[in-house]
Amino acid sequence: MLDILRSISSLLLAILFLVLGHGLFTTLIGVRAGLEGYATETTGAIMSAYFLGQIIGVFWGRRVVRAVGHIRAFAAFAALVSILPLAHAYLVEPWAWALFRMAGGASLIGLFIVTESWINSRATNLTRGRVLSIYMITYYGSLGGGQFLLNVGDPLAPDLFVLASALFSLAIVPVALTQSQAPAPVPKIQFRLLDLYRLSPLAVIGSISAGLTNAAFLGMGPVFARDIGLPLSDIAWFMGLVILGGMALQWPVGRVSDRVDRRIVIVTVSATIVAAGMGVLVGAEHGRQWLFVSAVLFGGGMYAMYPICTAHAHDHVSEDQRVDAAGGLMIIYGIAATVGPLLASAVMGQVGPSGLFEQVMVVQVLLILFALYRVYARRRGVMAVVKRRFLHIPRSTPVIAALADEPAPPESTESRTDSMRTSQP
Repeated sequence: MLDILRSISSLLLAILFLVLGHGLFTTLIGVRAGLEGYATETTGAIMSAYFLGQIIGVFWGRRVVRAVGHIRAFAAFAALVSILPLAHAYLVEPWAWALFRMAGGASLIGLFIVTESWINSRATNLTRGRVLSIYMITYYGSLGGGQFLLNVGDPLAPDLFVLASALFSLAIVPVALTQSQAPAPVPKIQFRLLDLYRLSPLAVIGSISAGLTNAAFLGMGPVFARDIGLPLSDIAWFMGLVILGGMALQWPVGRVSDRVDRRIVIVTVSATIVAAGMGVLVGAEHGRQWLFVSAVLFGGGMYAMYPICTAHAHDHVSEDQRVDAAGGLMIIYGIAATVGPLLASAVMGQVGPSGLFEQVMVVQVLLILFALYRVYARRRGVMAVVKRRFLHIPRSTPVIAALADEPAPPESTESRTDSMRTSQP
């Protein structure tokens, strides 16, 4: 295990720099857009462009990796990403920012293709869960930490954009200097989304709800926080606590889902998101302490939903369908994530900042109703499935799943406990 960690230490350091910059940059764009006077709908369109870029990047990025290898691909993608904060700082136009965000989504997903495929190739079936858990702790810790960097400069000045660019550039150094051997290029994938829905309708609908919810919050959460009157320092705390809450609650939620019908867990997590969303709206009117506590619970539920849906899908598929199923869910999530900020911004434009959480609550209530219907339908005679163990980190992440078109190698019973959990791009 220690040998494996040493072999990927440079990648973990690169992820730390990369995601610190990503966390800062994403929130900074939402704050700066508001300060520039952009309409809420305009900000939503800019944020949606990022997720559209991610969908494009899944297909473009893997071709680049196969063509030039992991190290060169990482350097190229990181160089592209590092240019974009500077472009945002010096060309402050909505149409330009939308194009820049699309390019950023495509380039960042390329970076995650490189890092996750590299890490996945170094792990064994017996160590993959622990290795990827360290990777995801690094990811979420850096993403949350990046929110607090918002306090070190003025969003109207170019300083924070320059800092984000510098962090992206620093990510190149550990990978460029690594002595570890890069893995072989990854193969292609074939998606069968209709077959996936037939196999696990709740997993598909749950992934759609996760994409609509997560992307709406990440894109419009800073706008909500600004519009309810939070100062810049509290905006950073609000966003950071949501992300860190997601990191903290994944493990206990995963443990429960190993012991209880996952459909019931999905209902419970969705209800938690609704309750926490109400708490955020109450806190926005009556006190920041309640707001921040609700933010932690909201993040815990929001970030747990997609992995539980992924695990539920894998309860229903065979071994040779597992990779395609995970890849299909990633595409479904990405499409929903593209729509999420657009829908949230439209609702916020009509009803005010509370519209963000009102939209989220409506989406989650619809998911609860569908999940309860599926529980009833299964009890009416749909054949039972063997439940596989959920771990907070997968044998494969959604990026890796989106790269392969060959079935995963057979695993021992013990190795299958390396979970069905899938991370969010």
